[in-house]
Amino acid sequence: MSADYSDHSGQHFPKEKEQKHASPQRARAGSPPSSPVETYNEDKGIFLQPETRPITQEQLVNEVKGIYAGLVMVEKKCVEIDQQQAATTTKLTNEQWQALIALHRTLLHEHHDFFLASQHPSSSPALKRLATKYAMPARMWRHGIHSFLELLRHRLPDSLDHMLSFVYLAYSMMALLMESVPSFEETWIECLGDLARYRMAIEEVDLRDREVWAGVARMWYDKAADKSPNVGRIQHHLAVLARPNIIQQLFYYTKALVSVNPFPNARESVMLLFNPFLANGEIASQRYPSVESAFVKAAAIQFTRGSVEMYTQLVEQFLSVLNSHIGRVTAKFRVQGPEMASTLCATLFDFGNVESYLWKAFISYDAQVQAVLENYRNSTGQAKPSAEQEANLKEEQRRACFRSANSHTGHPRAAHSTKDATTKDATFSGAQDAVAKACHLFYSSNEVIFQRIGDKNVLPFVHVVLAFLNSVAHVPEAALFVEGQVPWESIVTFLNTLGRSGVLAARFEGSAFPQPLSGTGRQLPEDFIMRGLIWAKHYFPSGFFEGVVVDEDERTLELPSHAAPRAERCLWLGIQLASLGRWITYDSQTKQFAATDFAQSLETYRAYTFDTRSPTMSVEREDTFMIDVKS
Repeated sequence: MSADYSDHSGQHFPKEKEQKHASPQRARAGSPPSSPVETYNEDKGIFLQPETRPITQEQLVNEVKGIYAGLVMVEKKCVEIDQQQAATTTKLTNEQWQALIALHRTLLHEHHDFFLASQHPSSSPALKRLATKYAMPARMWRHGIHSFLELLRHRLPDSLDHMLSFVYLAYSMMALLMESVPSFEETWIECLGDLARYRMAIEEVDLRDREVWAGVARMWYDKAADKSPNVGRIQHHLAVLARPNIIQQLFYYTKALVSVNPFPNARESVMLLFNPFLANGEIASQRYPSVESAFVKAAAIQFTRGSVEMYTQLVEQFLSVLNSHIGRVTAKFRVQGPEMASTLCATLFDFGNVESYLWKAFISYDAQVQAVLENYRNSTGQAKPSAEQEANLKEEQRRACFRSANSHTGHPRAAHSTKDATTKDATFSGAQDAVAKACHLFYSSNEVIFQRIGDKNVLPFVHVVLAFLNSVAHVPEAALFVEGQVPWESIVTFLNTLGRSGVLAARFEGSAFPQPLSGTGRQLPEDFIMRGLIWAKHYFPSGFFEGVVVDEDERTLELPSHAAPRAERCLWLGIQLASLGRWITYDSQTKQFAATDFAQSLETYRAYTFDTRSPTMSVEREDTFMIDVKS
């Protein structure tokens, strides 16, 4: 397939493969053979269209077999040489680097030919499945691009020019595949984002170029997130691009861990953010506003099971400056606020820890719902219930769980109780202990923000928190766990004083999700922050992010037209919570909300059990509050 040559060092490298393959019968997959005979039309003075012969299945199969045989040979050579060079530090000459680039270019071309042939419009379904069956997109990235990029990266700065050349080569190939093989579009989009991120990472001289490539990578990852909103891996990539914004980095890392399909590797990557604060907290903290550094360091201590006393001090520091920080940054908090809110929610899941109570509750509830739907299918004979039937079944299941919980006696599921951490040097003992402290941070942060009556800059934060509470209310076990850590009376006051200019009561008082009357405001900036989180699937209606979607470059823009839809959503969420009659109520005559006796007793109990001056919290409550749930 390819010959080797030996340089003066005795190392062997492959020559670039010839354009033609050994098999004389092999043709270009994308171009079926055509007749060389062209007929001239004397009357019109033009040549008629050449005759074309459709390619047969047998020809396509033989073509794919021939391409794959050659591809495997080149792939094997790439793997061998990449491993050989990774194990040595011997410097390579320009000629040797060029030979390696030529080899990997050949492999990329082989993959391109394979995709064109196997995904040809005339291919049979079995032939089209071959690329997936043999994991060809992943193999192309791993052996044709990524391994070689890592080799080049480890040889920087000597390999800089060659790395730039190869990044451009690979980027061009991926762009070509985007156009010619759309069946793997999601993979190509993510690969383009990864290549743009490599290009950004090696740019250390021209900061403008670095920012341009960061923007390119972000664009591709946003497109990938649109295609796969539940995949945490994409959020992890966006976290890397968020530097040096530590709040945004923390948001993306935590989102990667609490997505519907979490990305466990983010647990290692997030330490790149946490380590400077844990190793030398004072120096790291001096680079950022105190509210940001305290928030990130507190999260780092919870994540690494650090000192409870240090965590408590950082939480108090964060809370002491949060209000003034919002007043100082003003409109900037419309972007930062929902990122903080999402991270606060993630701390209650202990950053996606499968042993945390909330995570188990959501997973268990999903399994229960699926069982109910399966029983319905079996009993009715329907292949799938309608969307309305499915929604009714889920609502029935939820209310049944609440009725069961209210008839319960014994200890409620108190999130805010722990018997550990009684000494000065205590550290977090596990998920339950960590979440117990995180509950205090969640409650107190919301208390500060919901008391900022009339401040429109906190509305995106409020929207995310209310959406979280509404989603938690769909999972009764989770609701019983969180309900004691919510400032219900402050929420009621905020909703009652929320400006309602341009908001129609008929829209937010209905049971249906308030869709915008026009294209503007269909998705709010914070909707994209919530999209894909494990709890957000209980909030957005089906198809909400399909069809008319806000452009990527406009998703972070705050527009005056967002005010009314955002207020409408917050009021609608308040009414959805009130419909359970458990924590708050709503009077459709006076248009006012009120906290229930049960909610007030929760706050009274919390004030009794929580001592914020000490890392020690008192024991579990022994009484059970009950209230009827509306049927």
